[in-house]
Amino acid sequence: MREEIWRLYRHLILSIFAIVVCCFVAIEFAQNKFSDLKTEQLFNVDAEISAALLLSGVAKQVPESQFDWNLSSAALLPFSNISSLIKTKEWLASDEASYSVSFQQSATPILTGSAFASNPVFQLKTLLERLLLATQLEYSEKVSLIESMSSLSMSQYDSQSSAAFSGVVLVQKSSQEYGFLWDEENAERPSYITITNEERVSLALIVVVIISVGVAIMLLLIWRELIALDVKRKTFESITRQIARGRSGLPQGVPDNNGTLKELAYSFDSMSSHIERLLKVQREMINAISHELRTPIARLRFGLEMVKDEVDDDVVLTIEALEGDVEELNTLVDEVLTYGKLEGGSLELNFKELSISQLIDEILQHNHLLLQHLTVNVSIDPADIVEADEHHISRALQNLILNASKYAASTITVSFSQDSERWQLDIEDDGPEYSL
Repeated sequence: MREEIWRLYRHLILSIFAIVVCCFVAIEFAQNKFSDLKTEQLFNVDAEISAALLLSGVAKQVPESQFDWNLSSAALLPFSNISSLIKTKEWLASDEASYSVSFQQSATPILTGSAFASNPVFQLKTLLERLLLATQLEYSEKVSLIESMSSLSMSQYDSQSSAAFSGVVLVQKSSQEYGFLWDEENAERPSYITITNEERVSLALIVVVIISVGVAIMLLLIWRELIALDVKRKTFESITRQIARGRSGLPQGVPDNNGTLKELAYSFDSMSSHIERLLKVQREMINAISHELRTPIARLRFGLEMVKDEVDDDVVLTIEALEGDVEELNTLVDEVLTYGKLEGGSLELNFKELSISQLIDEILQHNHLLLQHLTVNVSIDPADIVEADEHHISRALQNLILNASKYAASTITVSFSQDSERWQLDIEDDGPEYSL
């Protein structure tokens, strides 16, 4: 059993270690992945703002951008075409260290750019200032360009500004979000522009999923061990019952990988053998004492008979009473010897047909002195015949009747019944009832 408990603890330790390792790996992977996604998102913002500057003619070059741009046409495009180009840009991550983007119309690239992701330094505030503070564009055109960018979102700023400002100001609403305030003379109130957060699985959710999977695996392993322990428990119970019925050793076909059952069977064998030896010694001692008692009992019986012939009639009654006590003692010795033979399986029974009514009458006549103060009612048909060992059934019935006489107040009732399978003799007395 100790090995099963150790295996259960071992599964627990391994499962907890596996959960910790998986969580660490998941957190590292998620952090790296989210960092890459965040970097790609910032490159996307850079590309859209820079493309709006170049395609609208606000700037000929954009040194603040991380991209190297190539504008294929120097002619300015209609403003409506610029918004549609920004919406339909083609984005390609060439490998882990570079990105490329193209803005094309009718399968013809108009503006292409490429950038390397190693140690980028983004100047998004400067790019936004160049676009939003440009005098070449109307306020509505600037709003339309911002709304066409998938990487930016714009809303009216409802909070009261702590100080008057104009232009573009970087603000941080929380540790995970920052944006830009844009105020212009033609606007009714400042606008809040922030980088759009793509919907993605949160780090906490990934950790929870991994922990849940690990806990489920751990519970499965523990459940498997508990089922195995329950099977062992049932097997132990079965073996215990078999050993209690006298079977020794481990039954055939019982799985016992670690020898626990064999050790249990050996312990039960040792215990049952020790108990059997004690019982054997006890039976031998009782039989020896019983046999030894026969000699002094025989002497007492012979002595009482000799004395009875030499005394007066007044003493004869006392001697007869003593003879009755000696006979009772002899009967007790015979019963002890009979019990010993029953336990040893050496008692030979001689079955024959008996009249149960006649047997009861003989018992009552033999013990009339002990039963003379009671009324014994016998409800047995003289034609009732049973098959039994006459000596031992007589001894058993006599013991029951005499035992009833000790507790009866005035009456003992003996009744008999039988069917095709068995017969039953009931001995009842009207003495006090005791309940356990």
